[in-house]
Amino acid sequence: MNLQELQHAFQDHVLQGDLAINRQVRSSGALDVAGRLDVYRHAYTARLVEALRESYPALASTVGDEEFTTLARRYLADHPSATASIRWLGHALAGHLDTIATDERGAMLADLARWEWTLAAAFDGADQSVVGLEAAGSIAAGDWPSLRFTLHANLQRTTLSTNAIEFWRAAGNGSAGPAVPLRTPPIEWVAWRRTLVTSFRSLGLEEARALEAAGRGQTFGEICADLAMRVGDDAAPLQAATYLKQWLLDGWLTSLE
Repeated sequence: MNLQELQHAFQDHVLQGDLAINRQVRSSGALDVAGRLDVYRHAYTARLVEALRESYPALASTVGDEEFTTLARRYLADHPSATASIRWLGHALAGHLDTIATDERGAMLADLARWEWTLAAAFDGADQSVVGLEAAGSIAAGDWPSLRFTLHANLQRTTLSTNAIEFWRAAGNGSAGPAVPLRTPPIEWVAWRRTLVTSFRSLGLEEARALEAAGRGQTFGEICADLAMRVGDDAAPLQAATYLKQWLLDGWLTSLE
């Protein structure tokens, strides 16, 4: 084997257990060929497990070291690392936990992973300039119906259907947490970052619907019309304007056009 072939063979052994590399390795002291190579296989997996632990500290704290290691190894078997950056290793963990959840606890753990990934994505999002409340004051009255919005790139949204947030808070402050995992009505949460601080809050059904519409490029007039079908023609403009004011105060918008 030349050097490149040797490197590929070693990689195939570490990642897939291929044995072609064995013929190129000698026994040494107390370790035979398989033992020497297993050092690298186990170290590689252990490092990936630790990377997942760093991405999901609340999940790891909630289930304990032993269960988390088992969970992580099972995930890695189904979702081997596929990118150069280890940052994205855990991108599918919430979905993986969804597929194996059989009870409220399993559903809560999937939501907990989903929430931790959402917070990390908000923090890692790109820096962008935002428009403040003063931007709305410069819009002519006749232009409001055609007003469109651009949402900030690091604005992250997710829907949780359990009390995972309570477990996340407990893990963060070292408290015992809820007595049992519970399923709850679906609640949409938003996480975002301003400077180096990540914030989050839940959305009511109507605000979530309005934010979704704004993200799709619908105009202020179209959002008001949609709201009017449920809250009435008189209340819709004020309610939509209230949402817009809060979005501007929170720094969720990068443009009003």
